[in-house]
Amino acid sequence: MEADLSQYHHIDYRDRWRFDAEGHRRLTLRMILVRVRSLPADSAVVVALGGTGWRLEHYLAADQFHATTGERHPSYPELPDAIDPVRDKRLKAALVRKRERERAIAAGEIT
Repeated sequence: MEADLSQYHHIDYRDRWRFDAEGHRRLTLRMILVRVRSLPADSAVVVALGGTGWRLEHYLAADQFHATTGERHPSYPELPDAIDPVRDKRLKAALVRKRERERAIAAGEIT
């Protein structure tokens, strides 16, 4: 993540522990989150989380290769055949927790 923040946003991750003259952090968790969410598909973070590493222009170039040669591009990413059942179970449990939390907030049980 540190390398991606540096490469794509020109941020020094060490600023997370540095303070400005008024005592505020130079890099907050919110600032990091906003930038990580906007990382491109070929960033190390996205690839580590299961992305293909291909951006739109990669797919377009592969489509041009296919249109020209009639063959699938040799580096075209393969889609997984099946969803990982452990990951799927964790995602469903997280959605249940999210809905319960939203219900509790709406009911005033959590502020």
